Amino acid sequence: MILKFGIQIAMIVCVCANVSERKLRAVVAEGATTLREVRQQCGAGAGCGACHDAIRHCVRQCRAEAQIASVELAAAATQSLATA
Repeated sequence: MILKFGIQIAMIVCVCANVSERKLRAVVAEGATTLREVRQQCGAGAGCGACHDAIRHCVRQCRAEAQIASVELAAAATQSLATA
């Protein structure tokens, strides 16, 4: 996402399929873990291929963010149980 004047602007990741970063993140959140799965679910990456690196980067970034959130949630739950 690009912030301009405090407003989030959706970046188009795949011009051929008109897929934004927001849509791509939603597809990954729904379970897509590879370029192939992204292509099957929303069409991104099925055209010229110029977006393949950006899609792979976004998938890796989303998965890393989800893993960090999972670890933080587990740590908070463990701490909560320890104080109970």
